[in-house]
Amino acid sequence: MRDMHGLFLCLEVAAMDDGRIQRMTAAAAGKRFGSHDVLYGRYIPQFPVQAEREYLRLAGQYMRILKEELENGLPALKEVYGQEQETDAHVSGSRQDGFAGLLVRAAEIFRGIKERILEKTEGFGLRRRLGNIARMNRKLTVKEWKKTVKSTIGINIMEDYYLGDFYMESMEAWVEENVRLIKTVPEDTLDRMKEIVCDGFMKGKPPGRMAEEIRKAYGMGKRHAELIARDQTGKLNGQIQKAQQTDAGITEYVWYTCMDGRVRRSHKELHGKKFRWDDPPENSDGRKCHPGQDFQCRCIGRPVFNRRTISLPVDYGGGSG
Repeated sequence: MRDMHGLFLCLEVAAMDDGRIQRMTAAAAGKRFGSHDVLYGRYIPQFPVQAEREYLRLAGQYMRILKEELENGLPALKEVYGQEQETDAHVSGSRQDGFAGLLVRAAEIFRGIKERILEKTEGFGLRRRLGNIARMNRKLTVKEWKKTVKSTIGINIMEDYYLGDFYMESMEAWVEENVRLIKTVPEDTLDRMKEIVCDGFMKGKPPGRMAEEIRKAYGMGKRHAELIARDQTGKLNGQIQKAQQTDAGITEYVWYTCMDGRVRRSHKELHGKKFRWDDPPENSDGRKCHPGQDFQCRCIGRPVFNRRTISLPVDYGGGSG
């Protein structure tokens, strides 16, 4: 019902003349602007750490399914690997036959692992849980936006304006993309493990060494899933942030980093500088991007409010903002 109410509010605002909305916003925020045409956001929106933490938890739980099935299948894989190595060592000219036998038997084991993973992930609810994370991200980003608007120009935004289908298309696209990204991690990791088995056999590595490398491959896959979680949280936050500001008639922002040890040098160089939403800056790494668009970026665009262009769905009832 809240989503439907938000849709009606969006339609109501959309039906207004753009000039009328701008005049209403300017009138409501007039005292804050005073004699100035431009105001810099007094509150710096915060990165949605809670959404990132939830995504990291989801990625860890999803990859744990692979770990459990891998540990269950690893003893059989080591046994097959060792048996074929023994055959190769004691029977002259058997290397090719041993390798072919290993491929067949290892493929059966990996196929079983993959089938059991698919069975478990069917009930994991990946799409639903990613949808919940997307909504959490939106909720937190909207909350920060409302704080910024309230503290800077002193007005409340309609409570449900951002709860309808305002961002539905981009959020659905984000969920679809993230379902694909997360699902491919176990598949790619299993493919890497198959290569480790083949390479280990051809190079004469002992079963224990092969198993150790497989576990390392799992660790790399898990870290990749975590990278996706951090990267995609920032990307959705950046998309929503840009949509909020440009929809509100904001054309400029000041680049702000999280100012911690994770911030890369090329983004530190952008910190505190002003840019336009229609012209992304090029950083020293050679990438043109807005806050949140670069990989694993947690940067924020501090909005620059302009009296002549600001246009917001003002809540004259004094609702929370």
